[in-house]
Parts: sequence; structure tokens; C-alpha cells
Amino acid sequence: MNQDIRIYAKGLAFADGIYDLRTLESVISNYRKILDRLVSVQLGKRQVTKDLRAQLGYQVQINPGSIELLVKFLLEHKELIAVFAADGGYTLSEIIVRLLRDAVELRKKASEILKKGLTVNIKITNSFNVGSSINSGNVSFDQTSGSILINDPKILWAAQVTRSPINEILSSVDGKNIEFIDMSSPTNELRLTTNDRDIIGQHKEELPTTLTVVGRLDMVAFSSHRGSIISDGERFSVTWDEQIRSKMQRIADVEGVMFKVRPIVDHKRLDSSAIGFHVLDCNDPQEKMFS
Repeated sequence: MNQDIRIYAKGLAFADGIYDLRTLESVISNYRKILDRLVSVQLGKRQVTKDLRAQLGYQVQINPGSIELLVKFLLEHKELIAVFAADGGYTLSEIIVRLLRDAVELRKKASEILKKGLTVNIKITNSFNVGSSINSGNVSFDQTSGSILINDPKILWAAQVTRSPINEILSSVDGKNIEFIDMSSPTNELRLTTNDRDIIGQHKEELPTTLTVVGRLDMVAFSSHRGSIISDGERFSVTWDEQIRSKMQRIADVEGVMFKVRPIVDHKRLDSSAIGFHVLDCNDPQEKMFS
């Protein structure tokens, strides 16, 4: 089979043609997620749509050895992906590997900045173009401004949407069971090793901004000051200090409680969206329990 992308993993988990099931499943499923999401990003979409899923398939051949997956794009000649279907997937495979390589490089540079206690500042030096290609050297560091420069916003998108599957893969790359994993197209390659594991994990910060969230306290562990707030159908992780523990206990599972909170962000996500809140105070307006 003439493949578009080659994925090769080496380690004890794949020795002598006998594979560890969990490790094998992790490699295959997370790379499938990466391919789906990067194709979607290249088309200017944050989510993998139903139409795209119907038009995009993968044919996989497993070669003997450690584990070598040969992936071929199965592209329907429809309007949505016609720009990439003309050459049977060659152009798309080159774009996908370069895009993922730059996404990982962006996360590496962000992790280095966070280690120094500095703020990550990403500047985009080019406009968004669905049909644009990703070139080498797209991620650089500006010593003058202290900013990370990327020349296409799709690189930031790619870093965000592939964060979870890349983290899952790197969690398995321990230098022994999996020594490394290569992903390559005909002319480009990305290798993930234990040296890349610094990009996983979190770098949390509680922002000084104060917000009011209306919802219900759920899934509570009072001894560890942790729980969840359900608000407008969404669930947010929350923490609180000991001094308001009794208040939190009285309003558990009560609807319509007003929580005074500070948002918590994870800078390693390269996203300013809150991943949770720290509760400063709470109030049940219906009973006027607290001031």
C-alpha cells in the first residue's frame, strides 16, 4: 500500500509481534483523533463535523516489527475537501504532519516560558487562509518582545485541539515500553520522545477577576474542599477555603445559589478559558441565608 502517513512506535510494548492491548489502543485511537482534528483545523473548523466525518476515512496497514501503521486517506470527491482530494491525500498528509510538528513546537516554547515564570504571549504574523500550507520555521521566539511568533493561526488551533490525545500518547512514551513514536509523511517527520513530556501537565493560575456564577453545588468532597458547580448545563470544577466550609455544606444540591468566584486558568492549554473556579463566598437568594 502506498501510504500517506507512517506512524511507527518502538518499545517493549510491541516486542516480537505481541502487543500490549492498552498501549496499542492508546496509540491507534489517539492518532485517529489527531488526524480527524487536524484535517478539521486545516479546513477552518474547530470541531470535526458530521459531514467531514462522512467524507474522511483511513485505510490502515500494520507492518511487522515494533508497530508500524501505514495510513492512507480515503477522501470522497465532495466539495468540502475537494481541495485536498485531487492528489489522493499527498498534500493533506504533508500539511497534517507539519501542522502537528508546529503545534508541538508551540507547546514546547510555551512550557519553556512558563518554567521561567513568565507570561505566554503568542503573536500571529499572518492571516487565516483555509487553503494555506504550513511551512517549516513557522514557530519562533521574538527575543525583543518576549513573544512566541506563529505565522498561521491554525498552529494555535492545532495545539489546542490535539492537546488531549498528544498528552495521552506522551504519557505512554516512558522510554521503555514505548521508546519513541514517529509520525511521517513522504517528506516530513515528527518524533515524540520522553524529552517532549514537559509539555504535558498543568500550569494553573487563579486570576484576580471576581465573577458571580449561579448554579448548584454537586459532586462534593468537603474534606478536600473540592466539588463541582453545575451552571447552565455545564459542569465546572471548584475549590474553596476552610473558612466557608460550613456555608458550602448548607447549600449543597440547592438550585440557584450565587457563587462569588475567581476563575482558574491553565496556561499550558494556550487558552484563556477558565478550567474551574475558586469560590470566595456563596449566597442562596431564596432563603437570604447570607449577606
